[in-house]
Amino acid sequence: MALSTAAAGALCALAPVPNSVRPAAAALGPAGTLEASWTATDSFGDRSAQAGLIAFDESAYKAMASDRRRTPQFARAIQKRLEGKAGEWSVLDIGTGPYALLAIIAAKAGARKVYAVEAVPEAARRARLFVAKAEKNGDVRPGQIEVIDGLSTEVTLPEKVDLVIAEIIGSVASEEGAHATIRDAQLRHAKRPHDVSSWIPVAAQTLAAPCSYSLHSLLGPPEFDWAKLDGVPVRLNCRASEVQLLADPQLIEEVRFADPALPVTGRVANPRVRFAVDGARLAANAAVYAAEIRTDGSADLAALGASVASDLSGLALWPRLQLDDEGTIFVESRGPHGEAQKSHWTTVVALLSARPVALKPADQLTASLTVELGGAVTTPPRYLLRADLLPA
Repeated sequence: MALSTAAAGALCALAPVPNSVRPAAAALGPAGTLEASWTATDSFGDRSAQAGLIAFDESAYKAMASDRRRTPQFARAIQKRLEGKAGEWSVLDIGTGPYALLAIIAAKAGARKVYAVEAVPEAARRARLFVAKAEKNGDVRPGQIEVIDGLSTEVTLPEKVDLVIAEIIGSVASEEGAHATIRDAQLRHAKRPHDVSSWIPVAAQTLAAPCSYSLHSLLGPPEFDWAKLDGVPVRLNCRASEVQLLADPQLIEEVRFADPALPVTGRVANPRVRFAVDGARLAANAAVYAAEIRTDGSADLAALGASVASDLSGLALWPRLQLDDEGTIFVESRGPHGEAQKSHWTTVVALLSARPVALKPADQLTASLTVELGGAVTTPPRYLLRADLLPA
C-alpha cells in the first residue's frame, strides 16, 4: 500500500476532525530508536517496479521542463561551462527526455556535438522530433545533436566526451540510479572523469529534517492503519502544508559525480547527523495547523494545532543539486532553510513509526541514511533510515 501525492491530497479533504479527540501518539522511553526502510521504486507503481527504474508520465516531463527553479539554473550552468569552448567540447546528455531540453541548450551554447541518450523508446522518438524542429528553426546545426536509444550504461558512444550532463536526480538524490549511471560514465564516456568540470551537476544531495505530518497525527486506527504502508514513504508536493519541519535541515546524503571511489555495490553508510527540535518552529507550525485543521466546532484549534505541531512523524527528505564546482549555482527543491516552495520534485516523508511520537523543544534526534546498491541502474537502491531520540 502506497500513499501517493494524489491520495494525500484526497485525505486533506476528508470530513472535519470530530471533537478534540485524535489517535494516541506512540509512547517511547527516555530514549528510543526508530527505523524506516524502503526500495526506491516502492512509491511508483507496478511499471517502475517491473523495470527497476522510476518511470515518468507526460505530466512529470512537463513539470520538469517548466520548473523555474530547475531548468534556468541548468541553462546557466551549461552556458557557463561551455563559455570559451564553442565548437570544441562534446557533450553527453543522459536521460534527455522527450523534449531533449538540456541537449538543445548545450548545442545552442556552442557544443561541437551532443549525444542525447534516452532509455524510453517513445521519449527518444519525440526527442528526435524536437531536435528536428530546432534544426529547422536554425537553433542548432543539422547533426549537432544525435539522439541515441538505450540506457547510458548499455550504449557505446563514438567518442569520449568533455562534459556529461546527467539530470538523473530523484527526490531522494540517489533513487534514480545515480551511483551506477555515473560510475559507468566515468569509466566509459568521460574524457576527464575525475575533473569536476566534466560534470553537471557536480553533486547531488539529499537534505533531511524531522517533521510533523498532520494526517499522520489526525488519522489512525481503526479507520486508518499507517502500519500497512510497510515502510513505503509518503511523497508530497513541496508546498504541502501538511508537513512542517521541526528542526533545521541537514545534509544526509551526497553523491559527487567526479568521485574516483564512487561505489556501485554494497552498503553506503552516510554520516550520522544531529537535529535539535526548534521551539520557534513548533510555535509557527502550531499556528499553521490551527488555521488549516477543520473540526466540527467543538475542538480547541489552538491546542490541537500545538499538539500536532509537536508530533514527530518521520524525516522529510528532498534533493539539492550543486551545478558548478565553485558552488554558486544550485537547484533547491525547498528553500535553504527547508521552506516550502514550488518544485517538480516531491518531499519524501519516511514515517518512522505507525503513530507519531510527541517531542518538546530542545529534544534532539540523530539520524543516518544507509543506501544498499545493487550494482546496476535497473536494480533500485534500498534505503534504511535509522533515528535515535535524545530527550532534553
